[in-house]
Amino acid sequence: MDTATAVEEFSLTMDRTYKASKQLVYEAWITRDALTEWFAPTKEMSTVVHQLEPEVGGHYRIEMLEPNGMSHVMHGEYIALNPFDQIVFTWEWESDEMQINSLVTIDLSDVDGATNMILTHDQLGSQVSVDMHMEGWTGCVAQLDAFMS
Repeated sequence: MDTATAVEEFSLTMDRTYKASKQLVYEAWITRDALTEWFAPTKEMSTVVHQLEPEVGGHYRIEMLEPNGMSHVMHGEYIALNPFDQIVFTWEWESDEMQINSLVTIDLSDVDGATNMILTHDQLGSQVSVDMHMEGWTGCVAQLDAFMS
């Protein structure tokens, strides 16, 4: 008799509103210069965009550097790019021995002259991974807010 093992879905969702147009928020996610400015959990970290091909099937590779020199590199593939409404991309840390390829979805909508962004990070490997990514994304979306200001 075959048996099946249930796999728990580990994901996180963040909801933020920015005083900027959907186009500006969208472009902040797919433009090398913009990502270099804001895409890190703290302002003390620096970001190097090694590869950025914002097209369906295109790839990205981004490195976040801590002040002490520690490097965090992630890469992935763009799955969907619906201008000014949605961006979907895979996410994998180069240092992840388990090679978990998770999925990030950015949904944008107009709200009273501002842009609401819902970030969903699905297919994470564990609750520990959810907690670590929540901490990182919390810093990143705060950096995006400062960048949009």
